[in-house]
Amino acid sequence: MTYASMLVAVEEGAASDSRLELACDLAIAFEALLVGVSVGSIAPPLYDPLAGGAMIGELLTLYRDIAETEVERARLRFAEITTGRALETDWRGGVGYPAEFVSRAARAADLLILGCRNPRAPSHAPDVADVLMGSGRPVLVVPPTRLRSPVGNPALIAWKDCREARHALTGALPLLQRASSVTLYSVCTAGENEAADGEIAEVVRYLARHRIHAEPVIALAGDESTGRQILDEAMAREAGLIVAGAYGHARLREWALGGVTRDLIADSTICLALAH
Repeated sequence: MTYASMLVAVEEGAASDSRLELACDLAIAFEALLVGVSVGSIAPPLYDPLAGGAMIGELLTLYRDIAETEVERARLRFAEITTGRALETDWRGGVGYPAEFVSRAARAADLLILGCRNPRAPSHAPDVADVLMGSGRPVLVVPPTRLRSPVGNPALIAWKDCREARHALTGALPLLQRASSVTLYSVCTAGENEAADGEIAEVVRYLARHRIHAEPVIALAGDESTGRQILDEAMAREAGLIVAGAYGHARLREWALGGVTRDLIADSTICLALAH
């Protein structure tokens, strides 16, 4: 199993350049097509209702010109960084709602590569949560400053027996095959231990059929949040990748009450392979 095509979000700034450099390395490693994408968004204009519709039209034209200029700058930066590398590239750029645009473009990609904690999201950059919910593709979330590469280093699978975790595991198989070691990590309450043993053993055998040796670890839930426990375990193992299902609970509940996905996206300095 491999990735034949990847899509990476491109914007201005050091975080985007770092993400694009990683995307280039991954595309070369997997001999994949790398598609750059940038979306300009038109903010609703603030106007005096007594000024009439002509001014609104002029503002919208101005905002569209600004958005198109941003997309063109991103395209030039994508070309600058990818030129001279041994990889095939393509480009998608346009004006619209960023997450929706990227989710539609995902039809031509096996893996989406996005940044997290982007202050311009969701109006002027794709929001990770929106893309996860709408694209139907696994997403590699790259922090602004990552500690390690997601390939060639230990990987940690945050396992919970649910649809989202299964989707994430399948989507991350090519990355897991290139990890130096893999830990299958499950956080359970005391009453869940016995059932978790059987589930984890089946997943270990499943991974072995994909030539991935995984060490099973079952941890008891503590005082910290589950997301924090996962991050601490990944840091202790010097992981370069965390694989997890995203938004197993309703997204509104996670926004209001907190949840594993929100904690990982907000706090991780390790690349995340997520899927919904």
